[in-house]
Order: sequence, then structure tokens, then C-alpha cells
Amino acid sequence: MSKLTAAEAKALRAMLRKRPAKELKAAFALIRAKSDAALIAAIAPAKKKKAAAKAADPLVLALDRALKPVIAPAAEKADMLIEHIAKKRRRKLDIEAKGLADAARQLRKRFTDAEIEADAKGLAAHLAKLYGGREGVV
Repeated sequence: MSKLTAAEAKALRAMLRKRPAKELKAAFALIRAKSDAALIAAIAPAKKKKAAAKAADPLVLALDRALKPVIAPAAEKADMLIEHIAKKRRRKLDIEAKGLADAARQLRKRFTDAEIEADAKGLAAHLAKLYGGREGVV
């Protein structure tokens, strides 16, 4: 066996100085018995698990599907949907939605899912009639 250099001895002292001899013997025996990869894996911090994805709201998925041909940001689609429902039902809706999910949440307080989905399909059909011969609507 070769002797340690002064730098190696200094590094060992800095890392393991306050450990009792019994712990050091056990650690060195473990190091001799296991591979480098296994030791590094044991020392490495545990990987964080990803949070489980929430199940998507079926109404939001239906609204997204119905308004897919409309080329606009989700917030704009939500505004158009709210406007369309307000005109169709002749009611004033004081709703400012940030997106389709937010619009669905707020519209659910006043209408059923089936009514909201039907109105979204009606909006898509209305826009298709207005802007028919194009690749996408609006």
C-alpha cells in the first residue's frame, strides 16, 4: 500500500476530522465493498417527484375542442364565448375571464355544462358562417 501525500491527508482530515474511529472503519469497509456509482447514488440528494397532474375539467376540454378553429388566445376565446352567451340569452354577464378554464368556472355558476358547451359550439358555427372560406376562423 502506498502512503498518502500531504494534500490527501489534509483533505481527509478536513472531511472526516470529527468522526469517531468506529464510524470511519465502517465507512471505509463500505467504500471497499461497493462500487463508486452505488456510493455516489446513495450520497446524491433524492430526486423530487413530479406532482401528479390534475385531471382536466371535461367542460374545459369540450370548450377547447369546440373553439379549436378560432385562431385567438384563450382569453380572447373566453371573452367571445361570454359575449355570445350574453347576446343569445339576452342577459348582462359581468364576467371577466382570464382564459377558458376561468370562463367555465364562472359560467358554471349560472348555466349547466350542457348549455355552456352548446353555446360554445353555437359560437364556433356563427363564426364559421361569418368567416367561412378561410383556413381558421377569425
